[in-house]
Amino acid sequence: MGNLQSSPLGPWLERWNALPRSRQVMLAAVGIGGLVLVWVLFLSSSSPKMVTAYSGLAPEDSAAMADELESLGIPYQLRAGGSAIAVPANKVAEVRIKLAQAGLPSGGAVGLEIFDKTNFGATDFVQQVNFRRGLEGELARSINTLDAVKASRVHISIPKQAVFKEDQHEATASVLLQLKPGARLTDEQVKGITNLVANSVEGLSEKGITIIDDSGRVLFDGATFGGSFSAGATASQLELQRQYELALQRDVADVLARIVGPGRSAVTIRASLNFDQVTQVKDEYGTPQQAVPRSQTTVEETFTGTNLNVGNVPGTGANGGTGGGANTTANGNSQYSRTETTTNNEVPKTSSTTIQAPGKLQRLSVSVVLDESVTAAQEAAITSAVAAAVGLDQVRGDILSVTRLPFDESARADLIGETPGGLAVYFEYLKLLIPILAVILAFILVMLLLRSLSKRQLRLPAPVMPQALPAGAAAALAALPSAAPQEDLPVLETPPDPHEERVLRLAEANPRAVADVVQTWMREE
Repeated sequence: MGNLQSSPLGPWLERWNALPRSRQVMLAAVGIGGLVLVWVLFLSSSSPKMVTAYSGLAPEDSAAMADELESLGIPYQLRAGGSAIAVPANKVAEVRIKLAQAGLPSGGAVGLEIFDKTNFGATDFVQQVNFRRGLEGELARSINTLDAVKASRVHISIPKQAVFKEDQHEATASVLLQLKPGARLTDEQVKGITNLVANSVEGLSEKGITIIDDSGRVLFDGATFGGSFSAGATASQLELQRQYELALQRDVADVLARIVGPGRSAVTIRASLNFDQVTQVKDEYGTPQQAVPRSQTTVEETFTGTNLNVGNVPGTGANGGTGGGANTTANGNSQYSRTETTTNNEVPKTSSTTIQAPGKLQRLSVSVVLDESVTAAQEAAITSAVAAAVGLDQVRGDILSVTRLPFDESARADLIGETPGGLAVYFEYLKLLIPILAVILAFILVMLLLRSLSKRQLRLPAPVMPQALPAGAAAALAALPSAAPQEDLPVLETPPDPHEERVLRLAEANPRAVADVVQTWMREE
């Protein structure tokens, strides 16, 4: 023990022994915790930080990528049940480049890389099967890039080339989509997948494509595509019609709420839209006065004859009959002339083709129900206002119905809500102020606690440093009984101060003068 106290650790051991037991335990716990923290930091710094490089992988891709990383000597970790691979953070880019060179990840399907290795012994049938497999894999990879798609599979049926065209069958394709939890494909995305598959396979049209999700719900059926009652067209038409109805209904409801107040009117609008696409061809011809000569032809005939022998008039007499006169002949001259003109006129013609876009309003039905508190004069004015707001056309067959009925006050209270009054308002404000008051009170309590602790520290007695006492005071102190042996206390000696001794001698010689000097100092302060 004496050796330890004489060593450099002796003062530290004395300070440690002077501490209370609770503080020793606390310091020991802090030291052990610090050592453990340093050890953990050392282990974490020595081992590489692993970050996820790929996620959402198929089991085939995970196995292939794990084998490739092992052959490259790169450490890795399988996470998320084998669907994610983590590599060191400083090697993420390198790993992705090397795996991309190896054609990984392949999306759980074989792509066109199946032809990277040439097999001279493969038959034509095997090559066709490999081409179909590669095309299916490439399409699945492209579809998997969509945010809402987790995985997909594509099945393509390509028939053999027939000799005659009427015997040739069309290609077909089926797409199975596995969507992410809570995700949903829009009509535009489904249409995009359809076009992608149709334009990637030779001889495949949209009518031969079927798309379903993992729950078996049909997203696209090519058998009904292109018809007047196809699922996609019908859904779009109904959505357009509903949007038009809601827009009119919202405008009329806002106007009525400003007139009769909220909760005192109800509006329902039904619109019938014509989605038939009509093409009209119209030809218009000009008047005869507007005719323009296109071509003109003139034919002239002239004949001149002399010494013509003219016989009897044909008949029974001329033929030697008994009932007529003798045969007579005569000689004479003849002249003949004819002119014929033909003019072809070009009649002005105007041809116009008009294509009417689908979605034309065919009929409108508006129903307005008012509360019975609305007067008859207000009802008439409201009828005119609503008719003008919706563009009512009676010739078209539109219907407007405005009625007054007693409204249920509970429904109105739900619409406009109850207005709190009296003490309820103060309670609402008090609920908002309670958290703020709690924070302020906690802050005040903490400040008071710190202040009380600081006062306790100030009240602690300061350690008394041993000083040289006068002769009389030392004798009086020696006469007092001591509670502890004097030999146990260390004696500290300080060198005497000459100024202090001089002041003490002066006080003993002339105490009256010293008291006057002290009183003068106190008055100056």
